[in-house]
Amino acid sequence: MNTQTAEPASASALKDAPLAIDSQLTMRVKGYALRELGADLVGIANIARFGKAPLKMSPQGIMPSARSVIVMAVHHPDAAIEMGGRQHPQEIGPYRVQYWMNAVLDEMSYRMALHLERGGHAAVPIVSSNIWRYKGYKELTEHFAPDLSHLHAAVAAGLSEFGYSGLSITPEFGARQRYVTVITDAALESTPLLDPGTVCDGCNLCVKHCLSGALSKEIDGENVVEIEDKRYTYARKNLWRCAWGEHFDLDLDLPIPDLVDEDVIIEMVRKHGFRSGEMGSCLRYCLPKKLRYFDPDYTNAPRRRRRRPAPGPDRPLIERVRALAMRRGIDFVVMSGAARLEEMGVDIAQQLPDGAAALTLGLHFRTPESPDATRQARRYVLEAAAYDVARELERHGHSALSCTGFPEETLQARLTSILPGRTVETATVLTSAPLGATSLELPAPEPGPVSPDALADDLKRLAAALGADLVGVAPAERLAALRPQLADILGGEKILVARDRSSRFHEYDPEINEVEAKALTPDDHLRGARSVLVMGLRLPAETVRRTARPPAEAIGPYAFAQYESVNLLRLMGLRASRLLEDRGFRAALTFDLCGTGSSVGNPRGEQPDAFSNRFAAVAAGLGRLGRGGFVLTDEFGPNLRFVAVVTDAELTPDELAPDACAQACKGCSRCIDACSTGAFSREVTVDMDGISESFRLLDRNRCDWAKRYSLVASEGVGFLGWQMDVPVPDEIDADALAGGLRAHPVIEKYRPCNFEACALACPLARSD
Repeated sequence: MNTQTAEPASASALKDAPLAIDSQLTMRVKGYALRELGADLVGIANIARFGKAPLKMSPQGIMPSARSVIVMAVHHPDAAIEMGGRQHPQEIGPYRVQYWMNAVLDEMSYRMALHLERGGHAAVPIVSSNIWRYKGYKELTEHFAPDLSHLHAAVAAGLSEFGYSGLSITPEFGARQRYVTVITDAALESTPLLDPGTVCDGCNLCVKHCLSGALSKEIDGENVVEIEDKRYTYARKNLWRCAWGEHFDLDLDLPIPDLVDEDVIIEMVRKHGFRSGEMGSCLRYCLPKKLRYFDPDYTNAPRRRRRRPAPGPDRPLIERVRALAMRRGIDFVVMSGAARLEEMGVDIAQQLPDGAAALTLGLHFRTPESPDATRQARRYVLEAAAYDVARELERHGHSALSCTGFPEETLQARLTSILPGRTVETATVLTSAPLGATSLELPAPEPGPVSPDALADDLKRLAAALGADLVGVAPAERLAALRPQLADILGGEKILVARDRSSRFHEYDPEINEVEAKALTPDDHLRGARSVLVMGLRLPAETVRRTARPPAEAIGPYAFAQYESVNLLRLMGLRASRLLEDRGFRAALTFDLCGTGSSVGNPRGEQPDAFSNRFAAVAAGLGRLGRGGFVLTDEFGPNLRFVAVVTDAELTPDELAPDACAQACKGCSRCIDACSTGAFSREVTVDMDGISESFRLLDRNRCDWAKRYSLVASEGVGFLGWQMDVPVPDEIDADALAGGLRAHPVIEKYRPCNFEACALACPLARSD
């Protein structure tokens, strides 16, 4: 494998290079973003527009072959801005919808990249937020530097201009949207740029209402962004001051020093602790002059002018709302008018002054034996659907609000009593639309007879429709037969599990527990298990290929792929589980069926590593084990993550995969040589249906030292600028691990990014 990387073409060379702009592909990409992914806005920038960006924060630095940057935006519902932060910026109320907006944007970015890749184009999706270099890196001196600024990308893609605050504001919504970006080598047609000064009218409401003083104190001139013949400017503010409440959750009512830096933030956190996150007043008060008006009886924020809603009930709108909800996998939609709301004790006007009705979206499911595995996915389905519905109602002129204080438990209890043996979970949207009321009587699923072949086919079709790259079925006994073999191999291995007893932005206070490794079977996840459905989702090939490579040396896109692949697999697993339940069967999800995997440190919390669900994937015929002990597939090498759905249904199983791909690693030891902690030991063999799988045994404590606990800079966090690298001791015990963890930087430890060096070293992972 050639590890040398070509330097990116210069900006002038890229600008002058002849491009065969693909207008048809451009239209398809925009259509996919708007119709399939649910974007409110989409714009495209050619790579030359980033010619003056720092290489370590540029699309060409991340992906030297890039030709275009796609930027998608989703809109904050107006009511979330108007009703959130009314009393204080740190009482955000329904503005907490932004957390679900980030999750929606992450899904949009990842799915767009895979859509392009399946069409033959390389693409790197960029995370919506919260992955950055806090204090710069090498020649990059910017604080809080993301791999690529979505705000700058939105301006370059013709969607917006900069306001004085530095927010990227659009003619349609002002500052009321969030962005996400995908870098690609597809030659797409650029969106015309907006002229500077056409959106921001210099009203200075952002300056007036900023409680941290970030727009009036410690201002160091202006930032200048030149794109083609345009010159955009915004205030050069102190980002440590700006982050006082928005990122560090410090109380905005505290006396804020004249100079704010990292040391001040750490000191104030120690003295005063946290209040809560902040709804940025710069965002709340920013609307273009032509759109804003004031209605002090409704809210103290400017309101946005919208179309007039149609009078009376709008039946087509109601059907569109139902269709949006069902597309997310919602089971039912219940509408409640004023009478039902009054009966439930809901004063809708307190939360939405012009509110007239409530629209409740729901899921019903059997109470699973391991509910934690799907709880996050269920909540995402509900909140994302509620957000989609709120935006649709708003497009038709109605006020709409999700993430409210609606008493969900009261309605859930009533609905659960109608569906015995089922649990109901809901999310409610309050709206000014005159929806009327619908019955609370819900039809219960009536399972009918189904053959193992037909059920397996239905599950595979569902998995493919949801975006799975690989799907297969293993009989439970095939995996159960591995337990004695794995137990013998593990030999009572003791694994150290660390927990930080301190809170964010304090020194690491380690608590170390020792647990004994145990080989698990499908029956440990679901009693009476008969089959296991396994689904695999790829990591974008260009993301893997470019990880930590110059010029940008970005690690963020890989960390994003680690967690977003798992998020999407969890959604697939939820949908498959619910299909099985509707057919009368039980199901449980797991990301480590046999208990031989571990985790990777990640900004979204620890994520399943490349060794998780490896035996489940092999048993389902999706691939074979290479020498490094991770799954190799013919289609994607090791660049997949897997979810397993254990069920008591009988499903027709798949045969084990041929070993053509695994043969490619015979005689190769790059994965083993790449391990900086010496975690690989002797070669071991397991037998599965008469086929032997040989691989190197892994010392999980040594492996975790790097990828889980972030103690080896070269395997992730060093590329974020962490000034820490703890040598791995000859013997790792609790004291050694605790000592290493105490070296974590106070602020950066909150968002680690690591990778599995062995998997990245595999020639099948990175083809060049």
